[in-house]
Amino acid sequence: MVAYNANELFSATEVAKNFATITSKLHKKELEKIGILKNNKLDFILLKSEDFEKIIEQEVQKALFEEDRKFVAAQVEKIKSGTAKFYSLEETDTKLDAVIKAHED
Repeated sequence: MVAYNANELFSATEVAKNFATITSKLHKKELEKIGILKNNKLDFILLKSEDFEKIIEQEVQKALFEEDRKFVAAQVEKIKSGTAKFYSLEETDTKLDAVIKAHED
């Protein structure tokens, strides 16, 4: 869960009345994020678009890493269990040529 400093929390009414001033604090990097409260509960978060994009990119990288980790773990398991198939460079080249030719037609 994300922690908020007291100066990062604003009521929805306060944000509506002072939108330019509050967003200026984000722009000037005086604040990292703004939590908007409705009925004293966090309802929305305001971020600069570049900060939001960084968060999304980090999440994408985490997901890709996890996908790669699972793939490697599965390959290691195949090697340990003896079910992995190994091909020579020549065999791989032949198979790749066949796939390319099939897609060219």
